[in-house]
Amino acid sequence: MDGALSSDRYQGGGGGGSRYGPSGGGGGGYRDDRRGGRDDRRRSGGHRHHPYRRDDRGGGRHSGRRYGDDRYGGGGDRYGGGGGRGYRGGRGRGPRQPANRFSTEATSVDPQYAMRKQLTAMVAKMGDLGGAADVAASAASADNSDGADENGGLRPVVKAVGTNVSDLAAVLCGAANAPLFLKFGADAPAKAEENEENAAVEGAEATEGKSEETPAVTKIDAAQEAGSLATLLLHCASNLPLQTPSYAALTLGVDSKAPATHAGFARRCVELGMRALGRDVDGMLEGSASTASTDKSDGDEEGYKTEEERVAILKSKEDQRCLAETSGGWGNGGQVDAYHRAKLTLRYFAHLATIGVVSADGEADGEGSLIGLLESLAEAAARAARAAGHSNEERARALLRAARLLASLALSTVPYLLQIAGARPRLSDLVEALDNNVVGRSAGYVSEHDPAAGAKRILLPGELDDVAAGGMEEDDESDEEEEEEEEDEGPSPCADTLQDLLRTVRSLLSSEAEGGAGTRFALPDDAPWRALTREAPAEEGMDVEGAPETAPLTYDGEPLTLDLIGGEERRCRSLPYLLSLDADAGIEEGEPIDLRCRALDGMVFGRLAVFDAPPSPDEEEEEDEEEGAKEANPNLDAYVRTYSLADRCLLSDAVRDVLVCHRPLVSDAGADRNTAKETAEHVWAASHLVKPAAAGVSTAAAAPASEGGAEGAESTAKGPAPAASQGIEYGIVETLLSLIAQSTPPGASTPAAAPQTSHLYLSRVLLELTKLQPTLVGPAVVLAASGLFHDFLPSLTPAARENLAAWLAFHLANTGGQWPAACWAHWAPYASAIEDGGRNSRGEFLRSVLRRLAGGSRAGAVAVVECLPPGSALVPAVLLNQLPREEELAPAERDLIDRLWNAADDPDAVRQYVISDELAESYGASHSGAADHADNAMDDPRVWWRARLAARALFYPCKRVSARTATLTERAWKGRSAAEGAPGDDDGAMDEEGDESEDLLADVSDAVSRFKPVVLAALARDADAFDGLAAGRVDDDALLLAGEASILNEVGAAVPAWDVSLGNSLVECLLKTKIVSGTAVARWALGDDDKCSVRAQWWTYVSLALRRSIEGACARTEASRTDLGGGIGMIVDDTGQGAADPAEAAAARLDEALKAAVPVLKYVVERVCAIVASSDSGKKVPAAGADAVEGLKRLVDALLFHFRSCVVGEDGVLTAANMQKGFASMDADGEKLASMCRAAVDACQGEGGKKLLRGLALSLERTL
Repeated sequence: MDGALSSDRYQGGGGGGSRYGPSGGGGGGYRDDRRGGRDDRRRSGGHRHHPYRRDDRGGGRHSGRRYGDDRYGGGGDRYGGGGGRGYRGGRGRGPRQPANRFSTEATSVDPQYAMRKQLTAMVAKMGDLGGAADVAASAASADNSDGADENGGLRPVVKAVGTNVSDLAAVLCGAANAPLFLKFGADAPAKAEENEENAAVEGAEATEGKSEETPAVTKIDAAQEAGSLATLLLHCASNLPLQTPSYAALTLGVDSKAPATHAGFARRCVELGMRALGRDVDGMLEGSASTASTDKSDGDEEGYKTEEERVAILKSKEDQRCLAETSGGWGNGGQVDAYHRAKLTLRYFAHLATIGVVSADGEADGEGSLIGLLESLAEAAARAARAAGHSNEERARALLRAARLLASLALSTVPYLLQIAGARPRLSDLVEALDNNVVGRSAGYVSEHDPAAGAKRILLPGELDDVAAGGMEEDDESDEEEEEEEEDEGPSPCADTLQDLLRTVRSLLSSEAEGGAGTRFALPDDAPWRALTREAPAEEGMDVEGAPETAPLTYDGEPLTLDLIGGEERRCRSLPYLLSLDADAGIEEGEPIDLRCRALDGMVFGRLAVFDAPPSPDEEEEEDEEEGAKEANPNLDAYVRTYSLADRCLLSDAVRDVLVCHRPLVSDAGADRNTAKETAEHVWAASHLVKPAAAGVSTAAAAPASEGGAEGAESTAKGPAPAASQGIEYGIVETLLSLIAQSTPPGASTPAAAPQTSHLYLSRVLLELTKLQPTLVGPAVVLAASGLFHDFLPSLTPAARENLAAWLAFHLANTGGQWPAACWAHWAPYASAIEDGGRNSRGEFLRSVLRRLAGGSRAGAVAVVECLPPGSALVPAVLLNQLPREEELAPAERDLIDRLWNAADDPDAVRQYVISDELAESYGASHSGAADHADNAMDDPRVWWRARLAARALFYPCKRVSARTATLTERAWKGRSAAEGAPGDDDGAMDEEGDESEDLLADVSDAVSRFKPVVLAALARDADAFDGLAAGRVDDDALLLAGEASILNEVGAAVPAWDVSLGNSLVECLLKTKIVSGTAVARWALGDDDKCSVRAQWWTYVSLALRRSIEGACARTEASRTDLGGGIGMIVDDTGQGAADPAEAAAARLDEALKAAVPVLKYVVERVCAIVASSDSGKKVPAAGADAVEGLKRLVDALLFHFRSCVVGEDGVLTAANMQKGFASMDADGEKLASMCRAAVDACQGEGGKKLLRGLALSLERTL
C-alpha cells in the first residue's frame, strides 16, 4: 500500500530520552546505516532493526516495555545518543554521512524530523502482535501462571497491547509533550509527508472539469487540520490490517487523557478518516479525476527546479509507491490500495463504534451512524447493479464491478459490529439486501471464477479424461459424483471470496442470534481498550493499600456522526452519483461520474479449498470409529475439526490483507522497502489471532514436544505458534497456494493483473514462511501439495496446474531439493502414462515440475537427478526419454554444418550450395518426398527437406548441447543408483566436442540473422519444387505457412523441452528476422493436424508472435508517415503548424495493428474450436480441448494488453472503446467469436467438450 510507514519500518527512529529529550538513543537504521546508536556503558540501538522486528537489542524492539524513557531508544549516553535514520551514535560522535544516492555531504538532523520519526516508530509498533505475545509469555512465566487474564476476559496478547496503548497515551498527553504531539489546526506545521492524502484530493479537485452548474469545492488541508498524530494514526489504521483495534484504543486513550487545550482528538480522527474514506472510495471505483494528472504536473514543475530541489522532491517521495506500479501498464495497484485502505478505515470506525466514540445505530433512520453508512453503500451497490441493465456493455461491466466492490466493503465490516447491542436486526436486513440485489443467486451473480463459465476459473467444469497410470487403478467415485452434479447445472454457490464472505457473514449473524461463539478468529472481538483505566473519582475513596482505585476508561462525549459526502467539501463523488442512479433518471446534481472500475483483480479472488471441510457431528463420530488405529496428524486434525468455514474465511482474508499491505515497495526515487521475509513474519503474526476451541469441540490431542506439536515447535526469534492456534499453518498454506494457482507466472508476456497476484512474490513469501517455521509450515506444504496432486489436479485448469508446478519447482530449487522420498515414489507411476503419448494430468504436472527445476539450474537436468531419490523412475520417464540424442549425420548435413559453424563461409556461397542440384543429388534423393505426394501432402516433412536441413544446421549447437546433457543426466542417474558412482569412460570424448561458447543463444541468434538468406532460399526452392508438381492446385499462402511450420518444428527438435527461455528466444529470433510469420507460429503451436498435438504453453508462443506483429505494424505506420519516398525519412516537428493530426495517426496505427493481429486471432479461435469438437471424451473434459480453451483465454488477455501498451498508449487519443470498435469492424469482437464457438457445439461429440465450448463463448463475450 502507500508507503505511509515504510521508511519507519526499515529506518528505526531515534530512541526516546526522558520525555523525548535531546539525549535519546539511536534507532536501528536499515538502509542508510546498518548499525544503531551505540555507547560503551549501556546497551544501545539494535543492529539491522526496524520497528516491526522483535530483536533483543535496543532501537526498535525494545527491552523495556514503557514508552517515553531511554529503554525504548536503545541507548547512547549523555554525549552520544544515536541519531535518526541510521546514523551511528557513540561517545561525542556526530552523525555519519548518509549512505544514499541523494547527497554525499554531511547533514545535521532536524529535531522536528527526528521527533516525528520517534513518534512514527512508537505508534507503528504499539500494536505489534509478536512483541505483545513475547511480553505476555514473559509475564506468564514470571507469575508461574498459564497466561490467562483475571480481569475482563482479555486474551494475554490483547492485554499486553492495551498496556502499550495506555503507556503511549500517557506519554503523548503529558503536560510537556502534549504541545509537541497533539498540535493541530493553524499551529500544526504543513509537512509534505503529513499532507500526502490531502494532496491527492486537491489534485483531483484541480483537474476536475468546471462549469457554471458545478458548485465550488471547499479545499481543506485535512492533515494540518487534524494534526500530525491524528494523521499518523489514520495512516497506521488503514495500512496495518492486524493492528486496527490498537489504534481505536489509542484514539480513546488520547482523547480521554489529552489536556483541555488539545481536546477533541477523536473528533479530528473521525473527520480525517471520513475525508480519507471518501478519497479511497473514489479511487477504488475509479470515479474521480485520475491522480496521474497531478503526478504529471509535479513532473512538469520539477523541470524548472534546481538539482537540489529535485533531489529534495525525490527524497520526499521515497516512501511512496512508484507511478508505474500504481497506475502503469495493465495493473490496478492504485485501485487495490484504495480498496484496502477503505476496508481498513471502515474497520477502524467499527471498533470506534463498539467503544462508543462513533454513532453505531443512530436514530431510526440511522442518519450519520456507521450502520447507516453501510446501508448507503448497500443501496448504492443495488442501484449500480440495476442501472447496469440499462447501460451499454462497457458501462454495464463497470457498474457491476462497482456494485460488487461496495458490497464487499459493507460485508467485510459487518463482523466487526456484532458486539454492538441491538445492531443485529439492521445488519441482517443489510446482508439480506446485498444477497437479493448484488451478490446472491437471486441477483443473477455469476462469479468470474465459476467452474462452468468463469473467465478466470481455477477449476474445470469436470475432470480431465486422463489415461490410467501404470499399476494404478482409477477410482470410480468421480463418475458417480459427476452424475450427481449433473442435476444442478447452475453456477457454483461459493466460487470466489466475495461469495465466501457473504456465506460467512450470514453464518455469523445466525450464530450470534442462537447464542453461539460465532468464530474463533479473534480480530473482530479483540478489545485492547478494555485494558485502559483511569483513576476513579475522588468520592469513591482509596483501596486497601492506600492507592487510588481505577475504573475502566470510557468515552464520555456524545457519539460522533459520520458524513462521507461532506457537503460543499465533496469528500466523495462516486457515492452520491450512484445513489442518484435510476432506470429513468439521471443524477441529482453535478456532472455524471465516469466510473471506469476496470477490474476486480486483487480484491476478489477465486476460492480453492485444499483441505477437508469441517465435519458434521455425525461424520465426526464415524471418523472417530474408523481412524482409531490410524496414525494421526494432530495439527492437521485440529485445523480440519476446529476451524469452521467462517474461521477459515476470516483467516484467509487477513492473510490476503497482509500480502497487500506489506508487499515490497519501490518508489520513484528508487528506494525499496519490505522484503518477502518481513511479509512472511507479518503473515505468521496471524497465529496470535485465534481463540481457543470451544468446550466440547472434538480436537486431536496436542502432540508432545518431541513429536512436533505446536508447543514443540522451534523457538525462533518469532516464537512458535501458540497452543490456541494449533493447525493454523494449514490455513495459511491453503490461502497462499490458492493464490498461487490463480497468479500470473513469470514469462507470461503480461504483467500481474494485481500487485499481490505475482507468482514470484507469493512463492517467495511461502518459502520464507517455511524457513521461519520449518517444523510447522514444512509438513503443511507437503500435505497440501499431496492433497492437490491426488484430489485436484484432474479438475484444475491447465494454467492453474502450471502455476503450481512452477511454485513446486521454485520451492525445491530454494530448499536444496528437500522433499519426502515417499512422495516421489508414490507419484512416479503417473509419469509412465505420458511416455507413450497419452495424457495424464498428474504425469504432466510431474514433467512440468522437473523440467522447470532443470531449466532453473545451470546444471540442467543433472540437478534434477540430485533432487530425486536414487534410481527414481521419473528420470527416464520425464527427462531421458524426452531429450534429443546425438545421431549419425549424413555427409551432406555434416558438410553444411561445417560451412556454417567452422569454415565461416559467405552466406551467398552457402545459399548457392543449398539450392544447387549437387545437394539434391547427394542428399535430396533419399530425403525428399515431393515426387511421391501430390498437393494434399504439403505438410509432409519430406517436402521441405532443404529448409529443414538448413534449420537443423543453424540449430545444431543447441542439439549437441542437449545430447550432451542427456548423456550426463543418464550417467548421473546410473551413478546415483550404484553405490560406486558414475563411470567415466567417455568423459574425454564428450569434452572434445564441448567447443561451444558460453553464450549459446547469442551465437545461434547471430547465425540466424547472418544466414537468413540461406533459409529463405531453401524454403522458396522447396515450395517451387512442390508447386511444379501440382500446378494450379496449391494455395501459395498455405504452402509457405507449411514450410515455415517445418522450420519451427526443427526448433522443437533441437531445444530440450525444459529450456523454455531458449525455445522462446529462438522463436522470437525467427519472428524478428521475418523467417516465419505470426500465423505460422500459431499453426505450429496448435498442431495443424488431426492428432490435435497442442504444444505445452502454446499461447505464450502465439502471444509473442502477436506482439511482434503489432509492433511491426506500428513501426510501419510511423515509417510511412515520415517517408519521403525511396526510403528517405524526415524529422517531423509535432509542435509545428503542419504537424499531422494525432487522432488520424492513432487511427492509422490502430488499423494496421488490427490487420496484423486479427487474422491470427481468428485462426486460433477456429483451430481451438476444431480441436475441442474433434475430441470424444464422453462426460469428461478432453485434455487437449482444455489446453486449447484455457490457452485461448490467456491469449486474449495478452492480446488486449499488447494493444493497450503498443497501440493505445497513454496519450489519451485512443481509448479502450476505440479498440473494441476496431475489433468489431473486422468481425473479431466477442459476439462474433462467441458465435464461432457456439457453431462448433453441434459438431462436438462429447458432453465435456460441449461444456468447454459454451464456457468459452461466454468468456469471449465478456472479455471482448
